[in-house]
Amino acid sequence: MSGIGLDAHAAGAEAGPIADAAAIAGLWGAVRLVVIDTETVTAGSDLRVVSVAVVTCRGGFVRGKWQTLINAGVPVDPDSARVHGLTDEHLAGEPSFDDVADVIRGALTPGDGEQLVFVAHNVNFDAGVLREEFARLGEDIPELPILDTAGRLAAAVGVRPAGASLAALCEALGIVHDRSHDALADAVVCAEAVVALLNRAATQGETDFATLLASVSGDATTRSLTAVDARSLRSRIRWAPLPADHITGHSTLLGRRAGKRMLGAWRIEVAECAALRCRHLDDRVANAAPPSGVLLVELEAALDERVADGDAAGVATVLGALLPLLPALPPASGRLGFRTVQLDWALRWGPRLEALGRCGAADRCPACRRRAPCPLDTWPDTVAAAALGDPTRYAAGFFETKGREAGAGAHMQWRKKGATQVADAAVWLCLAHWRAVGHPDRAGQVAQLAWGDGCRQPEVVDAYAGQLAAAGGVADLRAALLAAKLTLRARNGSTHDGWARLQARTHQLAGQLQRLKVRPSGLFDGDGEVIPVRRHHPEQPHRSRPARFKRRT
Repeated sequence: MSGIGLDAHAAGAEAGPIADAAAIAGLWGAVRLVVIDTETVTAGSDLRVVSVAVVTCRGGFVRGKWQTLINAGVPVDPDSARVHGLTDEHLAGEPSFDDVADVIRGALTPGDGEQLVFVAHNVNFDAGVLREEFARLGEDIPELPILDTAGRLAAAVGVRPAGASLAALCEALGIVHDRSHDALADAVVCAEAVVALLNRAATQGETDFATLLASVSGDATTRSLTAVDARSLRSRIRWAPLPADHITGHSTLLGRRAGKRMLGAWRIEVAECAALRCRHLDDRVANAAPPSGVLLVELEAALDERVADGDAAGVATVLGALLPLLPALPPASGRLGFRTVQLDWALRWGPRLEALGRCGAADRCPACRRRAPCPLDTWPDTVAAAALGDPTRYAAGFFETKGREAGAGAHMQWRKKGATQVADAAVWLCLAHWRAVGHPDRAGQVAQLAWGDGCRQPEVVDAYAGQLAAAGGVADLRAALLAAKLTLRARNGSTHDGWARLQARTHQLAGQLQRLKVRPSGLFDGDGEVIPVRRHHPEQPHRSRPARFKRRT
Protein backbone atom coordinates (compact mmCIF):
# COMPACT_ATOMS: atom_id res chain seq x y z
CA MET A 1 0.00 0.00 0.00
CA SER A 2 1.14 3.55 -0.51
CA GLY A 3 2.31 5.09 2.75
CA ILE A 4 2.39 8.41 4.53
CA GLY A 5 5.23 10.05 6.40
CA LEU A 6 5.96 9.32 10.06
CA ASP A 7 5.25 12.92 11.08
CA ALA A 8 1.93 12.92 9.28
CA HIS A 9 1.07 9.55 10.81
CA ALA A 10 1.90 10.84 14.29
CA ALA A 11 -0.19 13.93 13.73
CA GLY A 12 -3.05 11.77 12.53
CA ALA A 13 -2.77 9.63 15.65
CA GLU A 14 -3.08 12.77 17.80
CA ALA A 15 -6.03 14.06 15.81
CA GLY A 16 -7.79 10.72 16.18
CA PRO A 17 -11.28 10.49 14.64
CA ILE A 18 -10.89 13.76 12.75
CA ALA A 19 -7.77 12.51 10.98
CA ASP A 20 -9.46 9.13 10.33
CA ALA A 21 -12.46 10.86 8.75
CA ALA A 22 -10.18 12.94 6.54
CA ALA A 23 -8.21 9.85 5.50
CA ILE A 24 -11.42 7.96 4.67
CA ALA A 25 -12.76 10.86 2.62
CA GLY A 26 -9.43 11.09 0.79
CA LEU A 27 -9.36 7.40 -0.14
CA TRP A 28 -12.96 7.28 -1.32
CA GLY A 29 -12.92 10.54 -3.29
CA ALA A 30 -15.21 10.15 -6.31
CA VAL A 31 -15.51 6.36 -5.84
CA ARG A 32 -18.91 4.70 -5.72
CA LEU A 33 -19.29 1.00 -5.04
CA VAL A 34 -22.30 -0.96 -6.23
CA VAL A 35 -22.63 -4.14 -4.17
CA ILE A 36 -24.64 -6.90 -5.86
CA ASP A 37 -26.04 -10.16 -4.56
CA THR A 38 -28.16 -12.59 -6.53
CA GLU A 39 -30.14 -15.73 -5.80
CA THR A 40 -30.60 -18.23 -8.61
CA VAL A 41 -32.35 -21.40 -9.71
CA THR A 42 -30.99 -24.19 -11.86
CA ALA A 43 -32.32 -24.73 -15.38
CA GLY A 44 -30.26 -27.52 -16.96
CA SER A 45 -26.69 -26.26 -17.03
CA ASP A 46 -27.83 -22.64 -16.70
CA LEU A 47 -28.36 -20.50 -13.64
CA ARG A 48 -31.29 -18.07 -13.76
CA VAL A 49 -31.58 -15.07 -11.48
CA VAL A 50 -34.70 -15.00 -9.28
CA SER A 51 -33.67 -12.30 -6.81
CA VAL A 52 -31.21 -9.43 -7.07
CA ALA A 53 -30.22 -6.79 -4.53
CA VAL A 54 -28.26 -3.60 -5.20
CA VAL A 55 -26.58 -1.65 -2.38
CA THR A 56 -24.48 1.42 -3.08
CA CYS A 57 -21.62 2.82 -0.96
CA ARG A 58 -20.09 6.26 -1.20
CA GLY A 59 -17.82 8.39 0.99
CA GLY A 60 -17.17 5.56 3.45
CA PHE A 61 -20.85 4.83 4.14
CA VAL A 62 -23.58 2.48 2.95
CA ARG A 63 -26.16 4.53 1.02
CA GLY A 64 -28.96 3.26 -1.23
CA LYS A 65 -30.62 -0.18 -1.12
CA TRP A 66 -32.86 -1.82 -3.70
CA GLN A 67 -34.07 -5.37 -4.19
CA THR A 68 -36.53 -7.25 -6.37
CA LEU A 69 -37.72 -10.77 -7.00
CA ILE A 70 -37.60 -11.94 -10.62
CA ASN A 71 -39.77 -14.46 -12.41
CA ALA A 72 -37.26 -16.30 -14.60
CA GLY A 73 -39.95 -18.30 -16.39
CA VAL A 74 -38.54 -21.64 -15.22
CA PRO A 75 -39.65 -23.85 -12.30
CA VAL A 76 -37.76 -23.46 -9.03
CA ASP A 77 -35.76 -26.63 -8.47
CA PRO A 78 -35.90 -28.17 -4.96
CA ASP A 79 -32.18 -27.73 -4.25
CA SER A 80 -32.33 -24.00 -4.99
CA ALA A 81 -35.54 -23.54 -3.01
CA ARG A 82 -33.87 -25.20 -0.03
CA VAL A 83 -31.09 -22.61 -0.14
CA HIS A 84 -33.01 -19.33 -0.54
CA GLY A 85 -36.61 -20.29 0.20
CA LEU A 86 -38.09 -18.92 -3.03
CA THR A 87 -40.84 -21.03 -4.60
CA ASP A 88 -42.95 -20.83 -7.74
CA GLU A 89 -45.73 -19.31 -5.61
CA HIS A 90 -43.47 -16.48 -4.44
CA LEU A 91 -42.31 -15.67 -7.97
CA ALA A 92 -45.72 -15.75 -9.64
CA GLY A 93 -46.57 -12.28 -10.88
CA GLU A 94 -43.08 -10.90 -10.23
CA PRO A 95 -41.31 -8.92 -13.00
CA SER A 96 -39.04 -10.63 -15.53
CA PHE A 97 -35.37 -9.74 -15.86
CA ASP A 98 -36.29 -7.72 -18.93
CA ASP A 99 -38.65 -5.63 -16.77
CA VAL A 100 -35.91 -4.68 -14.28
CA ALA A 101 -32.92 -4.61 -16.63
CA ASP A 102 -33.09 -0.81 -16.89
CA VAL A 103 -32.80 -0.43 -13.13
CA ILE A 104 -29.83 -2.81 -12.90
CA ARG A 105 -28.18 -1.18 -15.89
CA GLY A 106 -28.71 2.22 -14.29
CA ALA A 107 -27.07 1.06 -11.08
CA LEU A 108 -24.07 -0.17 -13.10
CA THR A 109 -23.66 3.06 -15.09
CA PRO A 110 -21.17 5.59 -13.64
CA GLY A 111 -22.02 9.27 -13.38
CA ASP A 112 -19.83 12.08 -14.69
CA GLY A 113 -16.41 12.01 -13.07
CA GLU A 114 -17.37 9.01 -10.96
CA GLN A 115 -15.30 5.84 -10.49
CA LEU A 116 -17.80 2.99 -10.23
CA VAL A 117 -16.78 -0.48 -9.00
CA PHE A 118 -18.79 -3.73 -9.03
CA VAL A 119 -18.52 -5.47 -5.63
CA ALA A 120 -19.70 -8.91 -4.51
CA HIS A 121 -18.64 -11.79 -2.32
CA ASN A 122 -17.38 -14.38 -4.83
CA VAL A 123 -17.84 -11.83 -7.58
CA ASN A 124 -17.40 -14.40 -10.37
CA PHE A 125 -20.77 -15.84 -9.47
CA ASP A 126 -22.88 -12.68 -9.26
CA ALA A 127 -21.25 -10.87 -12.19
CA GLY A 128 -21.34 -14.08 -14.24
CA VAL A 129 -25.05 -14.80 -13.81
CA LEU A 130 -25.99 -11.15 -14.46
CA ARG A 131 -23.83 -11.17 -17.59
CA GLU A 132 -25.70 -14.22 -18.85
CA GLU A 133 -29.07 -12.60 -18.12
CA PHE A 134 -28.08 -9.50 -20.11
CA ALA A 135 -26.82 -11.77 -22.91
CA ARG A 136 -30.29 -13.36 -23.15
CA LEU A 137 -31.58 -9.87 -23.92
CA GLY A 138 -28.92 -9.46 -26.60
CA GLU A 139 -26.95 -6.98 -24.52
CA ASP A 140 -23.59 -6.79 -22.73
CA ILE A 141 -23.34 -6.14 -19.02
CA PRO A 142 -21.77 -2.71 -18.38
CA GLU A 143 -18.01 -3.16 -18.09
CA LEU A 144 -16.79 -2.19 -14.62
CA PRO A 145 -13.74 -2.99 -12.50
CA ILE A 146 -14.53 -5.53 -9.81
CA LEU A 147 -13.75 -5.91 -6.13
CA ASP A 148 -14.27 -9.27 -4.43
CA THR A 149 -14.75 -9.28 -0.65
CA ALA A 150 -13.74 -12.95 -0.75
CA GLY A 151 -10.44 -11.96 -2.41
CA ARG A 152 -7.24 -10.33 -1.19
CA LEU A 153 -8.65 -7.13 0.28
CA ALA A 154 -9.20 -8.49 3.79
CA ALA A 155 -5.63 -9.82 4.05
CA ALA A 156 -4.26 -6.54 2.68
CA VAL A 157 -5.64 -4.67 5.69
CA GLY A 158 -4.76 -7.34 8.27
CA VAL A 159 -8.13 -9.12 8.59
CA ARG A 160 -7.92 -12.93 8.73
CA PRO A 161 -11.38 -14.58 8.45
CA ALA A 162 -11.69 -18.17 9.66
CA GLY A 163 -13.03 -19.22 6.24
CA ALA A 164 -13.85 -17.98 2.77
CA SER A 165 -17.58 -17.45 3.38
CA LEU A 166 -19.33 -14.13 3.83
CA ALA A 167 -20.38 -15.26 7.32
CA ALA A 168 -16.73 -15.82 8.27
CA LEU A 169 -15.77 -12.35 7.01
CA CYS A 170 -18.64 -10.78 8.93
CA GLU A 171 -17.61 -12.63 12.08
CA ALA A 172 -14.04 -11.37 11.72
CA LEU A 173 -15.31 -7.79 11.36
CA GLY A 174 -17.95 -8.01 14.10
CA ILE A 175 -20.85 -7.62 11.64
CA VAL A 176 -24.08 -9.44 12.51
CA HIS A 177 -25.36 -11.61 9.67
CA ASP A 178 -28.18 -13.99 10.54
CA ARG A 179 -30.04 -14.25 7.19
CA SER A 180 -27.68 -15.85 4.73
CA HIS A 181 -28.89 -16.63 1.18
CA ASP A 182 -31.26 -13.70 1.25
CA ALA A 183 -30.18 -11.34 -1.51
CA LEU A 184 -30.82 -8.06 0.29
CA ALA A 185 -29.40 -9.20 3.63
CA ASP A 186 -26.29 -10.63 1.94
CA ALA A 187 -25.78 -7.46 -0.13
CA VAL A 188 -26.15 -5.20 2.92
CA VAL A 189 -23.64 -7.08 5.07
CA CYS A 190 -21.27 -7.39 2.09
CA ALA A 191 -21.53 -3.60 1.70
CA GLU A 192 -20.88 -3.08 5.41
CA ALA A 193 -17.87 -5.40 5.15
CA VAL A 194 -16.28 -3.70 2.15
CA VAL A 195 -16.82 -0.27 3.73
CA ALA A 196 -15.16 -1.47 6.95
CA LEU A 197 -12.20 -2.92 5.01
CA LEU A 198 -11.67 0.19 2.87
CA ASN A 199 -12.02 2.51 5.85
CA ARG A 200 -9.46 0.43 7.69
CA ALA A 201 -7.14 0.71 4.70
CA ALA A 202 -7.56 4.49 4.79
CA THR A 203 -6.70 4.75 8.49
CA GLN A 204 -3.66 2.54 7.87
CA GLY A 205 -2.30 5.08 5.38
CA GLU A 206 -3.74 4.05 2.01
CA THR A 207 -4.46 7.16 -0.05
CA ASP A 208 -4.92 5.94 -3.63
CA PHE A 209 -8.00 3.85 -4.34
CA ALA A 210 -6.88 2.93 -7.87
CA THR A 211 -3.58 1.54 -6.55
CA LEU A 212 -5.34 -0.44 -3.84
CA LEU A 213 -7.89 -1.84 -6.30
CA ALA A 214 -5.17 -2.90 -8.75
CA SER A 215 -3.25 -4.65 -5.96
CA VAL A 216 -6.21 -6.79 -4.87
CA SER A 217 -8.18 -7.24 -8.12
CA GLY A 218 -5.71 -6.69 -10.97
CA ASP A 219 -7.40 -5.58 -14.17
CA ALA A 220 -10.41 -7.93 -13.95
CA THR A 221 -13.76 -6.54 -15.06
CA THR A 222 -17.37 -7.69 -15.13
CA ARG A 223 -16.87 -8.88 -18.72
CA SER A 224 -13.56 -10.69 -18.21
CA LEU A 225 -14.63 -12.94 -15.33
CA THR A 226 -15.20 -16.65 -15.89
CA ALA A 227 -18.89 -17.51 -15.98
CA VAL A 228 -20.27 -20.03 -13.49
CA ASP A 229 -22.62 -22.81 -14.60
CA ALA A 230 -24.95 -24.93 -12.52
CA ARG A 231 -22.88 -28.10 -12.82
CA SER A 232 -19.72 -26.51 -11.45
CA LEU A 233 -21.73 -24.87 -8.66
CA ARG A 234 -23.12 -28.19 -7.50
CA SER A 235 -19.60 -29.66 -7.31
CA ARG A 236 -18.15 -26.88 -5.14
CA ILE A 237 -19.03 -28.31 -1.72
CA ARG A 238 -15.83 -28.33 0.32
CA TRP A 239 -15.32 -31.12 2.83
CA ALA A 240 -12.58 -31.36 5.39
CA PRO A 241 -10.32 -34.36 4.63
CA LEU A 242 -10.98 -37.37 6.84
CA PRO A 243 -8.12 -39.55 8.18
CA ALA A 244 -7.51 -42.68 6.14
CA ASP A 245 -7.86 -45.01 9.14
CA HIS A 246 -11.23 -43.47 9.96
CA ILE A 247 -12.49 -44.07 6.41
CA THR A 248 -11.26 -47.66 6.64
CA GLY A 249 -13.25 -48.13 9.84
CA HIS A 250 -16.48 -47.48 7.95
CA SER A 251 -16.00 -50.73 6.07
CA THR A 252 -16.72 -52.74 9.24
CA LEU A 253 -20.47 -53.19 9.54
CA LEU A 254 -22.26 -53.81 12.83
CA GLY A 255 -23.96 -57.21 12.80
CA ARG A 256 -27.51 -57.90 13.96
CA ARG A 257 -26.36 -59.96 16.97
CA ALA A 258 -23.71 -57.53 18.13
CA GLY A 259 -22.97 -57.86 21.85
CA LYS A 260 -22.07 -55.25 24.45
CA ARG A 261 -18.39 -55.23 23.49
CA MET A 262 -19.11 -54.66 19.79
CA LEU A 263 -21.75 -52.05 20.55
CA GLY A 264 -19.29 -50.27 22.86
CA ALA A 265 -16.68 -50.21 20.09
CA TRP A 266 -19.29 -48.95 17.64
CA ARG A 267 -20.23 -46.13 20.03
CA ILE A 268 -16.59 -45.06 20.13
CA GLU A 269 -16.55 -44.98 16.32
CA VAL A 270 -19.72 -42.87 16.33
CA ALA A 271 -18.07 -40.45 18.75
CA GLU A 272 -15.09 -40.23 16.40
CA CYS A 273 -17.44 -39.45 13.50
CA ALA A 274 -19.00 -36.69 15.59
CA ALA A 275 -15.62 -35.20 16.48
CA LEU A 276 -14.54 -35.24 12.80
CA ARG A 277 -17.95 -33.97 11.53
CA CYS A 278 -17.95 -37.09 9.37
CA ARG A 279 -20.42 -36.88 6.49
CA HIS A 280 -20.65 -40.69 6.34
CA LEU A 281 -22.12 -41.24 9.82
CA ASP A 282 -25.67 -41.48 8.50
CA ASP A 283 -24.54 -44.28 6.15
CA ARG A 284 -22.81 -46.05 9.04
CA VAL A 285 -26.04 -45.98 11.03
CA ALA A 286 -28.26 -46.91 8.07
CA ASN A 287 -26.09 -49.98 7.33
CA ALA A 288 -26.00 -51.19 10.94
CA ALA A 289 -28.09 -54.35 11.39
CA PRO A 290 -29.27 -54.25 15.07
CA PRO A 291 -32.83 -53.04 15.80
CA SER A 292 -33.44 -49.30 15.84
CA GLY A 293 -34.02 -49.28 19.59
CA VAL A 294 -30.57 -50.76 20.21
CA LEU A 295 -28.88 -48.28 17.90
CA LEU A 296 -30.76 -45.38 19.50
CA VAL A 297 -29.35 -46.25 22.92
CA GLU A 298 -25.79 -46.03 21.58
CA LEU A 299 -26.44 -42.89 19.54
CA GLU A 300 -28.10 -41.14 22.46
CA ALA A 301 -25.08 -41.97 24.62
CA ALA A 302 -22.82 -40.33 22.01
CA LEU A 303 -25.28 -37.43 21.77
CA ASP A 304 -25.23 -36.98 25.53
CA GLU A 305 -21.43 -36.68 25.51
CA ARG A 306 -21.49 -34.05 22.75
CA VAL A 307 -24.24 -32.06 24.51
CA ALA A 308 -22.32 -32.14 27.79
CA ASP A 309 -19.27 -30.73 25.95
CA GLY A 310 -21.35 -27.98 24.33
CA ASP A 311 -20.26 -29.18 20.89
CA ALA A 312 -23.09 -27.93 18.65
CA ALA A 313 -21.60 -29.17 15.36
CA GLY A 314 -20.86 -32.58 16.89
CA VAL A 315 -24.40 -32.82 18.26
CA ALA A 316 -25.82 -31.91 14.85
CA THR A 317 -23.65 -34.60 13.20
CA VAL A 318 -24.99 -37.33 15.52
CA LEU A 319 -28.52 -35.95 15.44
CA GLY A 320 -28.63 -36.11 11.65
CA ALA A 321 -27.95 -39.86 11.81
CA LEU A 322 -30.28 -40.44 14.78
CA LEU A 323 -33.43 -38.70 13.54
CA PRO A 324 -34.36 -41.30 10.86
CA LEU A 325 -34.56 -43.91 13.67
CA LEU A 326 -37.12 -42.04 15.79
CA PRO A 327 -40.22 -43.15 13.82
CA ALA A 328 -39.19 -46.76 14.52
CA LEU A 329 -39.24 -46.35 18.32
CA PRO A 330 -41.41 -49.06 19.93
CA PRO A 331 -44.71 -47.47 21.01
CA ALA A 332 -45.81 -47.19 24.61
CA SER A 333 -49.00 -48.86 25.78
CA GLY A 334 -52.35 -47.48 24.70
CA ARG A 335 -54.06 -46.50 21.46
CA LEU A 336 -51.80 -43.50 20.98
CA GLY A 337 -48.69 -45.12 22.39
CA PHE A 338 -46.73 -44.19 19.25
CA ARG A 339 -47.44 -40.55 20.09
CA THR A 340 -46.48 -40.82 23.75
CA VAL A 341 -43.01 -42.16 23.05
CA GLN A 342 -42.23 -39.40 20.54
CA LEU A 343 -43.38 -36.62 22.87
CA ASP A 344 -41.38 -38.13 25.74
CA TRP A 345 -38.26 -38.01 23.53
CA ALA A 346 -38.95 -34.40 22.63
CA LEU A 347 -39.51 -33.37 26.24
CA ARG A 348 -36.34 -35.14 27.32
CA TRP A 349 -34.01 -33.82 24.62
CA GLY A 350 -35.68 -30.65 23.35
CA PRO A 351 -34.55 -28.25 26.13
CA ARG A 352 -30.97 -29.53 25.94
CA LEU A 353 -30.80 -29.16 22.16
CA GLU A 354 -32.32 -25.68 22.20
CA ALA A 355 -29.77 -24.51 24.80
CA LEU A 356 -26.85 -25.44 22.51
CA GLY A 357 -27.38 -22.79 19.87
CA ARG A 358 -26.24 -23.60 16.34
CA CYS A 359 -23.23 -24.60 14.28
CA GLY A 360 -20.67 -21.82 13.92
CA ALA A 361 -19.46 -20.30 10.65
CA ALA A 362 -16.09 -22.05 10.94
CA ASP A 363 -17.31 -25.30 12.54
CA ARG A 364 -20.26 -26.80 10.74
CA CYS A 365 -22.00 -30.16 10.65
CA PRO A 366 -22.26 -32.13 7.37
CA ALA A 367 -25.78 -30.75 6.67
CA CYS A 368 -24.65 -27.14 7.10
CA ARG A 369 -21.66 -27.75 4.81
CA ARG A 370 -23.89 -28.86 1.98
CA ARG A 371 -26.23 -25.92 2.66
CA ALA A 372 -29.04 -28.16 3.88
CA PRO A 373 -31.10 -27.38 7.01
CA CYS A 374 -29.21 -28.24 10.20
CA PRO A 375 -30.64 -31.12 12.27
CA LEU A 376 -30.57 -28.78 15.29
CA ASP A 377 -33.27 -26.79 13.47
CA THR A 378 -35.30 -29.61 11.91
CA TRP A 379 -35.60 -32.24 14.64
CA PRO A 380 -39.11 -30.99 15.67
CA ASP A 381 -40.35 -31.80 12.15
CA THR A 382 -39.25 -35.43 12.43
CA VAL A 383 -40.77 -35.85 15.88
CA ALA A 384 -43.99 -34.10 14.82
CA ALA A 385 -44.47 -36.35 11.79
CA ALA A 386 -43.96 -39.50 13.88
CA ALA A 387 -46.16 -38.24 16.74
CA LEU A 388 -49.02 -37.01 14.55
CA GLY A 389 -49.30 -40.27 12.62
CA ASP A 390 -51.45 -40.61 9.51
CA PRO A 391 -52.91 -37.13 8.80
CA THR A 392 -55.97 -38.65 7.14
CA ARG A 393 -56.90 -40.11 10.55
CA TYR A 394 -55.56 -37.58 13.02
CA ALA A 395 -55.40 -34.14 11.33
CA ALA A 396 -59.03 -33.25 12.13
CA GLY A 397 -58.72 -34.02 15.83
CA PHE A 398 -55.27 -32.52 16.18
CA PHE A 399 -56.44 -29.01 15.31
CA GLU A 400 -60.17 -28.42 15.18
CA THR A 401 -61.47 -25.81 12.74
CA LYS A 402 -65.23 -25.88 13.32
CA GLY A 403 -67.69 -24.74 15.95
CA ARG A 404 -66.89 -23.82 19.52
CA GLU A 405 -63.99 -26.27 19.50
CA ALA A 406 -62.15 -24.36 16.76
CA GLY A 407 -58.48 -24.10 17.65
CA ALA A 408 -58.67 -26.87 20.25
CA GLY A 409 -57.36 -30.42 19.96
CA ALA A 410 -54.17 -32.32 20.65
CA HIS A 411 -52.18 -29.26 19.60
CA MET A 412 -53.15 -27.45 22.81
CA GLN A 413 -52.32 -30.48 24.94
CA TRP A 414 -48.85 -30.80 23.41
CA ARG A 415 -48.15 -27.14 24.04
CA LYS A 416 -49.28 -27.40 27.66
CA LYS A 417 -46.82 -30.26 28.14
CA GLY A 418 -43.99 -28.04 26.87
CA ALA A 419 -43.54 -29.55 23.40
CA THR A 420 -44.35 -26.25 21.68
CA GLN A 421 -41.96 -26.63 18.74
CA VAL A 422 -43.24 -30.11 17.97
CA ALA A 423 -46.87 -29.04 18.31
CA ASP A 424 -46.41 -26.12 15.91
CA ALA A 425 -44.54 -28.30 13.40
CA ALA A 426 -47.51 -30.72 13.50
CA VAL A 427 -49.87 -27.80 12.75
CA TRP A 428 -48.00 -27.26 9.50
CA LEU A 429 -48.37 -30.96 8.65
CA CYS A 430 -52.13 -30.67 9.16
CA LEU A 431 -52.32 -27.52 7.05
CA ALA A 432 -50.31 -29.16 4.26
CA HIS A 433 -52.59 -32.20 4.47
CA TRP A 434 -55.76 -30.13 3.93
CA ARG A 435 -54.16 -28.44 0.96
CA ALA A 436 -53.07 -31.77 -0.53
CA VAL A 437 -56.55 -33.33 -0.28
CA GLY A 438 -58.23 -30.35 -1.93
CA HIS A 439 -59.57 -28.42 1.08
CA PRO A 440 -57.84 -25.00 0.80
CA ASP A 441 -60.57 -23.31 2.87
CA ARG A 442 -59.91 -25.60 5.79
CA ALA A 443 -56.17 -25.08 5.37
CA GLY A 444 -56.82 -21.33 5.55
CA GLN A 445 -58.83 -21.80 8.74
CA VAL A 446 -55.92 -23.72 10.28
CA ALA A 447 -53.49 -20.92 9.36
CA GLN A 448 -55.75 -18.20 10.79
CA LEU A 449 -56.60 -20.04 14.01
CA ALA A 450 -52.99 -21.13 14.56
CA TRP A 451 -51.80 -17.52 14.23
CA GLY A 452 -54.36 -16.41 16.77
CA ASP A 453 -53.28 -19.24 19.07
CA GLY A 454 -49.67 -18.00 19.02
CA CYS A 455 -48.23 -20.50 16.54
CA ARG A 456 -45.19 -18.90 14.89
CA GLN A 457 -43.95 -21.86 12.88
CA PRO A 458 -42.55 -20.13 9.76
CA GLU A 459 -44.38 -22.24 7.17
CA VAL A 460 -47.70 -21.71 8.96
CA VAL A 461 -47.05 -17.95 9.10
CA ASP A 462 -46.07 -17.98 5.41
CA ALA A 463 -49.44 -19.56 4.60
CA TYR A 464 -51.23 -17.06 6.86
CA ALA A 465 -49.45 -14.10 5.24
CA GLY A 466 -50.32 -15.39 1.78
CA GLN A 467 -53.95 -15.71 2.86
CA LEU A 468 -54.02 -12.12 4.21
CA ALA A 469 -52.46 -10.77 1.01
CA ALA A 470 -54.82 -12.61 -1.32
CA ALA A 471 -57.29 -9.70 -1.48
CA GLY A 472 -54.51 -7.55 -2.96
CA GLY A 473 -55.36 -4.25 -1.25
CA VAL A 474 -52.80 -2.00 0.37
CA ALA A 475 -54.15 -2.70 3.86
CA ASP A 476 -54.15 -6.45 3.17
CA LEU A 477 -50.56 -6.42 1.96
CA ARG A 478 -49.43 -4.32 4.91
CA ALA A 479 -51.09 -6.68 7.40
CA ALA A 480 -49.45 -9.70 5.74
CA LEU A 481 -46.06 -7.99 5.66
CA LEU A 482 -46.34 -7.05 9.34
CA ALA A 483 -47.17 -10.64 10.33
CA ALA A 484 -44.19 -11.98 8.38
CA LYS A 485 -41.76 -9.40 9.76
CA LEU A 486 -42.88 -9.87 13.37
CA THR A 487 -42.34 -13.62 13.05
CA LEU A 488 -38.94 -13.25 11.39
CA ARG A 489 -37.64 -11.48 14.49
CA ALA A 490 -37.65 -14.87 16.23
CA ARG A 491 -35.59 -16.61 13.53
CA ASN A 492 -32.34 -16.38 15.51
CA GLY A 493 -30.17 -17.74 12.71
CA SER A 494 -32.24 -20.90 12.08
CA THR A 495 -31.52 -22.76 8.83
CA HIS A 496 -34.99 -24.31 8.62
CA ASP A 497 -36.43 -24.11 5.09
CA GLY A 498 -39.54 -22.39 6.39
CA TRP A 499 -37.65 -19.29 7.49
CA ALA A 500 -36.15 -18.82 4.06
CA ARG A 501 -39.61 -19.12 2.50
CA LEU A 502 -41.04 -16.61 4.97
CA GLN A 503 -38.20 -14.20 4.20
CA ALA A 504 -38.98 -14.63 0.51
CA ARG A 505 -42.62 -13.83 1.31
CA THR A 506 -41.61 -10.49 2.85
CA HIS A 507 -39.79 -9.50 -0.35
CA GLN A 508 -42.78 -10.56 -2.44
CA LEU A 509 -45.17 -8.50 -0.31
CA ALA A 510 -42.86 -5.48 -0.20
CA GLY A 511 -42.54 -5.62 -3.98
CA GLN A 512 -46.31 -5.80 -4.45
CA LEU A 513 -46.80 -2.81 -2.17
CA GLN A 514 -44.15 -0.81 -3.98
CA ARG A 515 -45.59 -1.59 -7.40
CA LEU A 516 -49.00 -0.37 -6.28
CA LYS A 517 -47.47 3.07 -5.70
CA VAL A 518 -44.53 3.58 -8.04
CA ARG A 519 -42.58 2.02 -10.88
CA PRO A 520 -38.77 2.19 -11.29
CA SER A 521 -37.43 4.76 -13.70
CA GLY A 522 -34.05 3.12 -14.25
CA LEU A 523 -32.34 6.18 -12.72
CA PHE A 524 -30.51 6.56 -9.42
CA ASP A 525 -29.85 9.62 -7.30
CA GLY A 526 -26.48 10.59 -5.82
CA ASP A 527 -26.89 8.23 -2.86
CA GLY A 528 -27.75 5.28 -5.06
CA GLU A 529 -31.49 5.32 -4.35
CA VAL A 530 -33.81 4.38 -7.21
CA ILE A 531 -35.66 7.43 -8.54
CA PRO A 532 -39.31 6.33 -8.72
CA VAL A 533 -42.00 7.34 -11.15
CA ARG A 534 -45.40 7.53 -9.50
CA ARG A 535 -48.11 5.52 -11.12
CA HIS A 536 -51.16 7.29 -12.56
CA HIS A 537 -49.31 10.62 -12.53
CA PRO A 538 -48.21 11.40 -16.11
CA GLU A 539 -45.93 14.35 -16.77
CA GLN A 540 -48.77 16.26 -18.49
CA PRO A 541 -51.98 14.94 -16.93
CA HIS A 542 -55.28 15.56 -18.62
CA ARG A 543 -57.43 17.38 -16.10
CA SER A 544 -61.19 17.32 -16.71
CA ARG A 545 -63.35 20.11 -15.34
CA PRO A 546 -66.27 19.19 -13.13
CA ALA A 547 -69.60 19.79 -14.88
CA ARG A 548 -70.48 22.90 -12.85
CA PHE A 549 -67.28 24.66 -13.95
CA LYS A 550 -67.48 23.89 -17.65
CA ARG A 551 -67.76 26.93 -19.91
CA ARG A 552 -71.08 27.47 -21.49
CA THR A 553 -71.10 27.99 -25.24
